[in-house]
Amino acid sequence: MELDIRAAGRAADPIEVAAYYVVSEALTNTTKHARASHAHVTVEQRDALLCLSIRDDGIGGAHPAGGSGLTGLRDRVQALGGSIEVDSRPGEGTAILVELPLQPD
Repeated sequence: MELDIRAAGRAADPIEVAAYYVVSEALTNTTKHARASHAHVTVEQRDALLCLSIRDDGIGGAHPAGGSGLTGLRDRVQALGGSIEVDSRPGEGTAILVELPLQPD
């Protein structure tokens, strides 16, 4: 697993908690389901957003409607005014891209 952090400072507590939860749940899913040999997490501050990227080289095929894990991530992110995108084509690994406002709504 690789971790790349490019954030200048701390976000508001609800944003930090959500970011931790997203990364934790994504890596748990990678460990349990992806059969991946590598995962890469990037945390980056861009303007007024905290951007997260969690990628693995596993089997792909994750679908937000397929289980409660990705649905829970989507709900948590959207509740804070953020966005989440899951790209998980079979055989091509999974990428989860999240943007959270640095100041919650």
